[in-house]
Amino acid sequence: MALDFRRIDIDALDPENNIEPEYLIPPSIANLPPLSVAEIQSIGQSIRGSLSRGDHFGALQAALDQPPYTSSEDIKKIHLATVLELLSTIKSSDMSRVVEKLSSEQRDTLIKYLYKGMSLPETHGISGVLLAWFEKVTEIAGLGAIVRYLSDRRTV
Repeated sequence: MALDFRRIDIDALDPENNIEPEYLIPPSIANLPPLSVAEIQSIGQSIRGSLSRGDHFGALQAALDQPPYTSSEDIKKIHLATVLELLSTIKSSDMSRVVEKLSSEQRDTLIKYLYKGMSLPETHGISGVLLAWFEKVTEIAGLGAIVRYLSDRRTV
């Protein structure tokens, strides 16, 4: 009675491959309550209100201060649409000034939204705007923002 060693799945026996999903949630967001649709819509209204007053920095700051890390994908898409609408309304001459005023954490969150926006086929029409924002953020924040995006498990 010989065992056919070629048919044994040794990866299934490795305890490091059997990770429970709750261990994958970073401690920094484990205790955050998910944002509801009403909360996201009120944030969107305040962003649009700031835009109508000409306060681009305040609108972007409001969008980046409360990202829906623990919310459902539908809520994340609603907030992403608001952020992309906001980014497309800010003039290219104002981008550098606005990005310079952002904190490091806000720049990192902005990078997340830019990558998310560039990954969607429906944002093809504003890809030039997203690339311009990406250029300004990496010019000011450096490549560290990209590394932090790649290593952070919090998704927008």
